[in-house]
This record gives sequence, C-alpha cells and structure tokens, in this order.
Amino acid sequence: MSSAPEQSRKPSGDWSQLLFNKVVIVTGAGGAIGAAISHCCVLHGARVAIADINKKAADAVVTKIITDDQTQKDNVMGIELDVTDEQAIQKAVKTIVDKWNRVDVLVNNAAIFTLRSIEDASAEAWSEIFNVNVRGYALMAKAVVPLMKKQRSGSIIQMASISSWIAQPNFVPYSTTKGAVLQMTRNLALDLGSFNIRCNSICPGTILTQATTTHAANLQQTMDEFTAAEVKKQCLKRLGSPEEIANLTVFLASDLCHFATGASFVADGGYTTI
Repeated sequence: MSSAPEQSRKPSGDWSQLLFNKVVIVTGAGGAIGAAISHCCVLHGARVAIADINKKAADAVVTKIITDDQTQKDNVMGIELDVTDEQAIQKAVKTIVDKWNRVDVLVNNAAIFTLRSIEDASAEAWSEIFNVNVRGYALMAKAVVPLMKKQRSGSIIQMASISSWIAQPNFVPYSTTKGAVLQMTRNLALDLGSFNIRCNSICPGTILTQATTTHAANLQQTMDEFTAAEVKKQCLKRLGSPEEIANLTVFLASDLCHFATGASFVADGGYTTI
C-alpha cells in the first residue's frame, strides 16, 4: 500500500503556496503556456527548472520571474533541452538534482503543432511530431520516475488537448499524438500508482497563444475572425488564457489533489460540451 503524501512538505499556515519547496520541471517552458505554468509554480512556492529547446526563450522566462520578484532568483533555472535527445534529458535531470536534490513534479508541455490532412503530412512530419509530442514525453517520464520511486511521491502532468477527444479538420498528425498522450497517461498512472506517483493530463481548448495566432494566419483569418468562429463552439464565449491552464497545473501538482490519477482534465470553455 502506498504511503500518504508527505505532510511535512506543506507550508505552515500559508495555503497560498501549494507547491512549497517542491521541485518542478516544465518542458516547452519558453512558450506562452509553459511560461505561465513556470511563473505560477514559482508563485506557489516551487523551485522550477524552465526547460526549452530555445535557451534564449527559457532564459527570458527566468528573467521575467526574477524581475517581478528578486527573492525568486534561487528558485528558477533555465535549461536548454531537446526532449527528443535522451542523453540531453539525463544531463538536464542530473543538473536539476545536483542543485535541488529531488524532482517532485514533471510537466510534459513541449509540443509541436503539425496540422495537416493525411495526404499532406509527410513521413518526416510524422516522425518529427511523434518524437516531440509522444516519445519526448515518454523519455522525460523515464528520466524522473526512478527519482520519484525513491521518494515514493511525485506528480507527472501531461499536456494533451481537446484534439485528443474530437476530430478537427486537417488535424490528423497533431490529434493522433495527443490521443496517444491520453493513453500514455493512463498506463503511467497504472504502473506508478503503487509508488504514490500520480499521472494526469490536461486537455486545453482554444488558448490565446502565438500558436493560435499562427493557426489563424494559416487559415487566412484575422484574429477577430478566428475568435468569432471559435467562441461560437463554446459555452464560455471567449478564448482561454495560459494562466488558466497554469492554475489547473498547479492544482494537479499540489497535495490538494492526491487522489486523482489517470484522469484527463478538460479546460476548454465548454467546447467539447456542445
């Protein structure tokens, strides 16, 4: 039987810091959602490794966090990380453990957005998107699970999508990988539950990010046109924000959520309800 979560790691009298002293790795942290997750985790007391294949983007997030609060300078670190490179992952995890001694939370957020029909998706495009969106998640989990098993605690949070659940025009490669993320999450939850390690996924809907802006441009729509079309599909008539995904991530990472595992949490403004 797995042990109860470590009560000693809770902040005394301050429940605003839900991740007090937890060590969090966020991949793809140079993008809008990854940056928001990193910042929110820090605000809740975590020490955060901000990992991205683009080191300048990761460092920019670090700089923003420290600029907002100088006391956080020892609680963040920027790491250049290609999640398709297993040796680079092992090196990055060692760097994090050498600095902070443990890993409590992995947020698998790195992704690429290959939106194509089946005829238009090349073999190379399929290999690239699977390497990042599926294999990369698996390799990151492989690297941190031994540490979490020794600790007998941990939370792995995987960024899936509403595209995991519904069909969308010319989304075949992306949707296929995000469907795979859901199944990986379920299997990890089963295999790791006896070690008190939880694994859940988040399925965002349409979130206002650079990827959304790029998608609108590819559709030859202005953002106003794109937004008007999207909100018709939702109960809440607006786009989501990266901060709203970040708040859900913090909850799943925290000790307020230690009986949820193998689950998929949809944050889509009701898109998949209609």
